[in-house]
Amino acid sequence: MNRFAQIAQQPSTPSTMLSSRSFSSFLSTPTRFQPSRTLGARLSSPAATATATATAFSPLSSLLSQKAPSQTRSFSASASLGVRRVTFRPSRRVQKRRHGYLARKKDRNGRKTLIRRTLKGRKELSW
Repeated sequence: MNRFAQIAQQPSTPSTMLSSRSFSSFLSTPTRFQPSRTLGARLSSPAATATATATAFSPLSSLLSQKAPSQTRSFSASASLGVRRVTFRPSRRVQKRRHGYLARKKDRNGRKTLIRRTLKGRKELSW
């Protein structure tokens, strides 16, 4: 109760709100949108932009307005940076799972393949 009384007695100017309250005060301040600021202007002068952003916006909105580095890359560049298999390690288990007799029996096109190979006289119908 004493904590709430202290907050109610203080004047509600932005500078006193920031000094007396914790990080939750940033959530209640309205954000301002300036459509004249473009990405090109932001990238051209980072020092001037940082001071202008700090004075015009609240710290939370300035953090949210900046793009993350991963969002500025194109999709193909992002995909190429993903995890890639370095070595070629085939296994008979995977080969049988993909091209084996039971895999052919389950699929309609696989059954057609088995019939074609049977009619042709193949000894081994599949792996």
